[in-house]
Amino acid sequence: MEKHPEAPGPEKAPQEKQLDEKELERKMKKDQKAKEKEEKRLKAKQKEAARLQATSDGPKKSEKKQKKKAVENENPEDFVDPDTPHGRKKLLAPQMAKQYSPSVVEKAWYAWWESSGYFGADSASTKPPFVIVLPPPNVTGALHIGHALTVAIEDAMIRWRRMSGFNALWVPGVDHAGIATQVVVEKKLMREKKLTRHDIGRDNFIAEAFTMDEPRSKAVTEAFVRLYKEGLIYRDYRLVNWDCTLRTAISDIEVDHIDLKGETTLKVPGYNSYIQFGVLISFAYPLEKGLGEIVVATTRIETMLGDTAIAVHPEDKRYKHLHGRYAVHPFHARKLKIICDAELVDPTFGTGAVKITPAHDPNDFEVGNNGGAQFEGMPRFTARVAVIEALKAKSENGLDAVRSKKIEIIPPQYEQDWYRWLENIHDWCVSRQLWWGHRVPAWYVTLEEEQVKDLGSNNDRWIVARNECDAILEAEKKYQGKKFQLNQDPDVLDTWFSSGLFPLTVLGWPDDTADLRAFYPTSVLETGLDILFFWVARMVMMGMQLGGDVPFQKVGFICILLSVMLMGARCPIDPREVINGMSLDGLLKRLEEGNLDPNELNIAKEGKKKDYSDGIAECGTDALRFALISYTSQSDRINLDIKRVVGYRQWCNKLWNAIRFAMGKLGDNYTPPANVDVSLMPPICKWILSVLNKAIWKTVTSLEGYKFSDATSAIYSWWQYQLCDVFIEAIKPYFFNDSQEFESARAASRDTLWVCLDAGLRLLHPFMPYVTEELWQRLPHPKYSCRKDSIMISEYPSPVEEWTNGKLENELNIVLDAVSKLRSLKPPTETNERRPAFALCRGQQIADTIRSYHSLIMTLFHIRS
Repeated sequence: MEKHPEAPGPEKAPQEKQLDEKELERKMKKDQKAKEKEEKRLKAKQKEAARLQATSDGPKKSEKKQKKKAVENENPEDFVDPDTPHGRKKLLAPQMAKQYSPSVVEKAWYAWWESSGYFGADSASTKPPFVIVLPPPNVTGALHIGHALTVAIEDAMIRWRRMSGFNALWVPGVDHAGIATQVVVEKKLMREKKLTRHDIGRDNFIAEAFTMDEPRSKAVTEAFVRLYKEGLIYRDYRLVNWDCTLRTAISDIEVDHIDLKGETTLKVPGYNSYIQFGVLISFAYPLEKGLGEIVVATTRIETMLGDTAIAVHPEDKRYKHLHGRYAVHPFHARKLKIICDAELVDPTFGTGAVKITPAHDPNDFEVGNNGGAQFEGMPRFTARVAVIEALKAKSENGLDAVRSKKIEIIPPQYEQDWYRWLENIHDWCVSRQLWWGHRVPAWYVTLEEEQVKDLGSNNDRWIVARNECDAILEAEKKYQGKKFQLNQDPDVLDTWFSSGLFPLTVLGWPDDTADLRAFYPTSVLETGLDILFFWVARMVMMGMQLGGDVPFQKVGFICILLSVMLMGARCPIDPREVINGMSLDGLLKRLEEGNLDPNELNIAKEGKKKDYSDGIAECGTDALRFALISYTSQSDRINLDIKRVVGYRQWCNKLWNAIRFAMGKLGDNYTPPANVDVSLMPPICKWILSVLNKAIWKTVTSLEGYKFSDATSAIYSWWQYQLCDVFIEAIKPYFFNDSQEFESARAASRDTLWVCLDAGLRLLHPFMPYVTEELWQRLPHPKYSCRKDSIMISEYPSPVEEWTNGKLENELNIVLDAVSKLRSLKPPTETNERRPAFALCRGQQIADTIRSYHSLIMTLFHIRS
């Protein structure tokens, strides 16, 4: 029962003295009648609540008997799905299983979606296009949870847009991953056959690896030829980062730099003992003509073999007399000119004299190199400005695309990373000295009359062409009447060169295809910040240069999963191990089947034993997807807990039970209405539709803003805390018997329940496609509506204006808050015995609200009165 503070009133004694006896008697009778009327009203309300409670408690024994009898009469085969032929629509058991099983639920649906053509997009469609290209995983094929995160987000976006009326296209792919693949194949060869790639030769090695499809190879060659003819690709002598193991150049951004604070010993691959770094060693170069010597200091004494000059500061008085003089190399008597450089040399560091080694140090290379032909004849610092301007021009289009919002970066704080990369861009060395990859389409012409026949000894002899036949024709024109031989460049292209063409090539470029016209530029690129320049910036520059437009309109950067990756031990968790579950022994066995060397394998095994001592429970695809997407609100690096995935698998069971309850209450003969009249519904039905409206709005706006975690949170909260915890519990008393008194409420509850489940499953589908399809297929169909055959091609929910009821939501917030407060007062050890309760309200309005929902409070909190 409810109590509220009584408002103080004026004193009654003076007034009563003025009343005569008749007036006093009349007033007393009137007050008595009002009091009796109020008591009757309260008794009636308590009687109604008691009757509702009786209908709740009374039938429990008979219900238990009926349930026991029903279980005894059950046929176990009624709960088992029949076998479904591959590609056919899944055959469902007559009865829903009592518990959710991901392996059973997720069976057969994908093959049916695929055979039905639901994933397809039509280039001739009048629907607006929505296109995503999947960042291609390496062809080496080791899936990990990071891949699952990418796929979960992209598939959710595609499903949502398809259901929202878009011509949705999701293009997958595989990257040939030059260095990564070659390393894996070389290790496999050594482990299984004790052979190196050089032992078996280039052709056999490539056959041992994988093949690259012809259309992509054709496009890569076409792009190279076009960029070469436009002067954007050129051959030159440049300082590169050299991988001594793979014997190939690697780009600057593939090198991890370590800043040493002082003398440090490090373990270097290929050496048995630790190597000392950071020790400054001084040595003297003799000067020509007996002028004495000049002492230089270096931490890399071995590089003096390639020294070509010595630099001093022009204002350093110690060396002014040596400007323009020469030192003599002690090993081969080569003259080293003493040059002046105010920027490179710090006269206060070391001896103030710096050795120049163009083949080893980038700064030295810049000093020792005369630069490109286009800068020939310029004064040095004039040339410096010209070089900087020329480099910036190449990246300006990419910078402008983001500044002008032609490309939107999400979240926007990563725009500064974009600007930082492109404002400090350098020419990109696109060749790699590998065997696995797209071969450079360049041929070297060796004339028969030449004495020096070394490949590449003359840079003017290279011919770039689409194929060898075209190269021969061009060579014949260039060297008319001369005999020659052609040899193709043995180098391959950096894997990021072909990957940079991905949005174009998957749509048919360089051919003018219908897909290219319909779907380029794509809509969204979703990827990791770690490949911002490796891939994203290069796609933008190549797309604008070769495709005439930006390759995508938005770039979304996702977080990097840490804990399950275990990259230090190089043993990432395969998403299939989470989906299907796996014992610890199974996890360890899979490691043994991989490419880890013995030391790495031992480290990886210890990591698995520590993190997954009990193995991994079966979670299913839906739970894994939902868990991964729900993590995206955190920082750019997150730690995934497998227990959270298990929690969402248990939540799937809650959804399953909600539908089981609904199927029992709707009945076999229930037909959903075409429309529902909210005005005729009980308050609890109006409320659940109003909060469903809010959940739909929050989900859609979150998806539009690429705030995927907010979308999952909105859906989860509605299903868990509003539909299951409140609405389903609140309507249960209407179904305890067939009383005619509640027939109207029962009918409204059935219709509302069906509307909620239908819309709620469609709202959830992009994130949990399998369980939502299975549950949606079990819902009754409206009689006079054209329902789609699959939930994935049905319409995504949108807010219904008539459902919004802010006043009712505020009232229920007060009621649910009261229920929550009452529950918090209940001792955790107390049994389910029902007790009376009272609420002290802050005002008349709240007290009236509590009275109005007296029965609902009793139902939700299980109190007696």
